[in-house]
Amino acid sequence: MAVSLTFDVDGFTAAYTRDPVRAHERLGRWSEFAYGPTVGLPKILRLLEEYEVRATFFVPGYVAELCPEGVAAIVAGGHEIAHHAYMHENPLGVAPDQDEEILVRGIEALRRVAGVRPVGYRAPAVETRPSTPALLRRHGFRYDASEGGDDYPYLIETADGPLVELPAANGDSQHFAYGQDPLRGTGLASPEAALDVFAREFDATYRRGALFVSVYHPMYTGRPSRLLWLERLIRHMRRLPRVWWATADEIARHCQSVADRLATVRPEVPAARYLRPEPSA
Repeated sequence: MAVSLTFDVDGFTAAYTRDPVRAHERLGRWSEFAYGPTVGLPKILRLLEEYEVRATFFVPGYVAELCPEGVAAIVAGGHEIAHHAYMHENPLGVAPDQDEEILVRGIEALRRVAGVRPVGYRAPAVETRPSTPALLRRHGFRYDASEGGDDYPYLIETADGPLVELPAANGDSQHFAYGQDPLRGTGLASPEAALDVFAREFDATYRRGALFVSVYHPMYTGRPSRLLWLERLIRHMRRLPRVWWATADEIARHCQSVADRLATVRPEVPAARYLRPEPSA
């Protein structure tokens, strides 16, 4: 099986997406989200170095500009930098004609700050449009990691060639994201309960020889007890043989080399043929 640990470094942008009008006045909320790139991220990088794991970090362009030292540390650790919009804009919250502008702005920020041209993309809030795959391929992206349509990687056909989709299995936000104003999440889960969910999913995925892409946020998983949770999860996964630990791009490159053996989903009919037509009035 293949394993890729991926981290969404939302950081400061989360403050704006939660309350775009008053974000700059809410220092308590700002500090909560700033914890991710300034405190949580260095701890996570040290943990990954200790276990010799290379990961993929999806970084909004705005976060890269505010925390260039964090981005430099990611690159220095041999990890992959990938695209996560510019200001963590939810694609369904902006006009369709803004998608390309946001994508290009994020690319330019990462190229300027990190010195890399990202080839991977994850949509904020994992929301994509039917037009997203074609837009990504047109700008040279190799893969997307926003969907969840299979246990294995699959291809999305576009006019500019296929886009590799790396579906994610689990995310930390379902367990650890919580806020009162505006309300989000349902309360903090015990790290023990979250470990049980992730470990069971990994074990079942291993039996299928499938793909295990998991999603973490430094502002959540970078907290002390959750960092220990991540370490225990890594140790759990490392106990089994024949597990390929890789960055998302390494997996996407492999998928391109065996493309004739991957399933294909065509974006012309999103999530395709399985949707029922709208009921008549």
